[in-house]
Amino acid sequence: MTSRGRRSRPRGITLMEWMVVIAVVAIAMMIAIEAVSFQRCGYVCTTRMHCQSNLRNVTLGLLGYVNAHGAFPPSGVFAEDEITLQNLRRGNTDPRVSVVPTYFPGAPDAPRGVPMYSWVVPILPYLDNMELHDEWTMEVDGYAVPYFDRSVHMLGRAGNHKIASTGIGVLRCPDDATVRISGGNQSYVVNGGFALWHAYPVGWVGGQTDGKGTTTSGPLTWAPSRLGWSGTIDVTQKLGVMFIETRFPKGMAADVTIPWNVRSTPAGILDGASNTLLVSENSLTGVGAGPSSYSRGLPTNWAIPLPNFTSFFGPSNVCGSGNFPQSLDCTSGGLAPKGSIDGPDWALANTVGTHADINFGQKLTIEGSFPFSNSPHPLGCNMGFCDGSVRFISKTIDGTVYSKLITRAGGTLPNECRQGPLAKDSFYD
Repeated sequence: MTSRGRRSRPRGITLMEWMVVIAVVAIAMMIAIEAVSFQRCGYVCTTRMHCQSNLRNVTLGLLGYVNAHGAFPPSGVFAEDEITLQNLRRGNTDPRVSVVPTYFPGAPDAPRGVPMYSWVVPILPYLDNMELHDEWTMEVDGYAVPYFDRSVHMLGRAGNHKIASTGIGVLRCPDDATVRISGGNQSYVVNGGFALWHAYPVGWVGGQTDGKGTTTSGPLTWAPSRLGWSGTIDVTQKLGVMFIETRFPKGMAADVTIPWNVRSTPAGILDGASNTLLVSENSLTGVGAGPSSYSRGLPTNWAIPLPNFTSFFGPSNVCGSGNFPQSLDCTSGGLAPKGSIDGPDWALANTVGTHADINFGQKLTIEGSFPFSNSPHPLGCNMGFCDGSVRFISKTIDGTVYSKLITRAGGTLPNECRQGPLAKDSFYD
């Protein structure tokens, strides 16, 4: 057959070529999707990571203090007065004689003593702010100096108010919409357990709207009354990591010991440092529009030692109904029914609708009105752990798991509220 008689067949696309085309199209689609995702998430994701980075620096600053001092710093410090001194000398160790309860929001009596400083002041050297720390004035001529004092007590040294009004970048989350220009802003708080103060464990009832949050009308019952306040403290110090501390000015009370001061140590984190929360976001702390009932009329900044500004707490709902102010009994059986572990009431620590669940505070605006975990991020909250790690905790985390993250020694709690071990895969992948 001559070449004229042959017919050439049209060349088709081979299977290999089809596979290359599909691969190229798939890669192009992935790039396009990532570009769209970045456009949607870019700024939000970047600022959340910046917020997480700041929180990590704060967490490491606290651990730097621990490494140097062997214990966690107090969440806030108050100076006691003559009334407390005389009561202690008479053997009255009821913590209600302290000045601290007079600073709880809604307290019936005028504040006593001196609010000195928050946990931020002791860790300033570990936040690369040694100069601010060294300029802080603790006492003058035997008198405690408050954080809002404007006086210049030493030549060339700033007053405490000026220092506490200095902006420190790592204390602020970039997404915190409550930040005020030229102020001592703060977006992070420390783990205070399940009561405003471990020694006199008053709880908090979350409000659905601004200005409706309030303290419970009496203390939470965490131990049988026959054990007294020391028995209560034995329990409540296991429920958190950092607590309010009080002191007398030098030379005022060398003959007395303050019975309610406690500090956690690394060895006391029995649940494990990687399983115990140390720091959390809270957008409703730091500088507010002005003094309010939540600050007891005091100016607000990162040095204010009031518990609803320094700390986050586990909701009082675990001890009973949180819908109205009352004294709540945490030993009534719901936390560990019939001597078991992980009773159903622990789950109420993060239950939607209780007005204390993670991020409910996004609906509120008043600083100091929501002493629970709260962030400007839509899906959850950045939190730092006692091992220095920082994780994003979902706002839908199981309440029982969240409770275990707050307590530092849940397995050694009394039979009325004992917790079981915490599985790591229960709160992160």
